Amino acid sequence: MAESKPAVILVEDDLSVLRALRRLMVTCGYDVWAYSRPSELQAVSIPDSNACMVFDVHLPEMSGVELYEALAASGCRLPVIMITGHNDDGTLIRISRIKAVTVLIKPFSREALLEAIKKALAIA
Repeated sequence: MAESKPAVILVEDDLSVLRALRRLMVTCGYDVWAYSRPSELQAVSIPDSNACMVFDVHLPEMSGVELYEALAASGCRLPVIMITGHNDDGTLIRISRIKAVTVLIKPFSREALLEAIKKALAIA
């Protein structure tokens, strides 16, 4: 039986960024689950291994940090990478509440994202 591709669960409300990141990750061989709203992700069963999550910090409905905390409270143990366009103290303090694999500030390089995904999947 063939091993399944690693999954990257992406939540980003900017649709152009969501499409671009999804395309990049698919091209690199990942199975990408892409959502523009936290409730879309919360409505599905997510894998418990061989996957990582990439969440924008500033989302509609709840922040990426709050989404991660809600998933963790329900038993999810997947590693998370946080992405944000806001490099301010309030955002960084909010992110520090969780143990993100890394925080990427937009605009970030393709290489930085792919390296963060590799790191996250190594501990998934």
